[in-house]
Amino acid sequence: MRPRPRLLLVASVLAAALLLASCDSDGDDGDTTEVRPFSEVQATEFVFETDPSDPNRGIFRVETTEPMICAIVWGETEALGNFNNSLAMNGTGIINHDVFLPGAQAGTTYFFRVQGSTADGTLYQSPLETFELEGEPAVAAPGTELPSGLGANLALAGEVTEVSSEFSAAWAGANAIDDDLTTEWSSRGSGDDAFITIDLGESQPIAGVEYLTRSMVDGSAITTTFSVVLDGGERLGPFDASSPAVPTVHAINAEARQLRFEVENSTGGNTGAIEVRVFAPE
Repeated sequence: MRPRPRLLLVASVLAAALLLASCDSDGDDGDTTEVRPFSEVQATEFVFETDPSDPNRGIFRVETTEPMICAIVWGETEALGNFNNSLAMNGTGIINHDVFLPGAQAGTTYFFRVQGSTADGTLYQSPLETFELEGEPAVAAPGTELPSGLGANLALAGEVTEVSSEFSAAWAGANAIDDDLTTEWSSRGSGDDAFITIDLGESQPIAGVEYLTRSMVDGSAITTTFSVVLDGGERLGPFDASSPAVPTVHAINAEARQLRFEVENSTGGNTGAIEVRVFAPE
């Protein structure tokens, strides 16, 4: 999952400030900048769990005593390398920090730090620690075992020509046809009105469709059913949307060049898709 540009900027500034403060504290220029222990603003224990909707990512949770811009840096070695923050933050300080950890799997030990800043500019950081998600490691990428009668995913060679909205460039519609479960298309609050149109380049026979919904930790942005409009005419569905934990391909018998996937029912908010798939006959 890619960070939003605004959050990425905030996170980058925060990381730079923490690094600068750490360097200045050891220097001889008299700078009194200080990084305080994160425990001073930590209201709950750090919690790590496997995302029930996606076995290929984890969820980190913590509450703070006051609103903060907060992030977790983590990785398989002490070099860390991954930087994630709450999608609910949207550039402002919050108390409940629920953060997706894309690629984190059960059975692997990860190193991490939590760091953040309060409204008065005070910087906080936790010591280097480790976590491990409970459960069994995912044995294969979700959706790789297809029902019989299905061939290649035609959407991978297609083009997204229209979307209801995009939260930002980092959440573009093209992310829904890149065969990458760590990227997503997110609308900007389209809810049940969200849609995405894929152009296959030419009219082709189609044997199946799948809509792999995105989701938020707070339960919003989940598409439950969707429909497909073929070349601006025939409407198919509604179909049940799928999740990485429960991939669901729906068999159809059609021929079309353009397919418009429309959200029929959802939990509202920034609905969208991790992947939208269009399968040729076997």
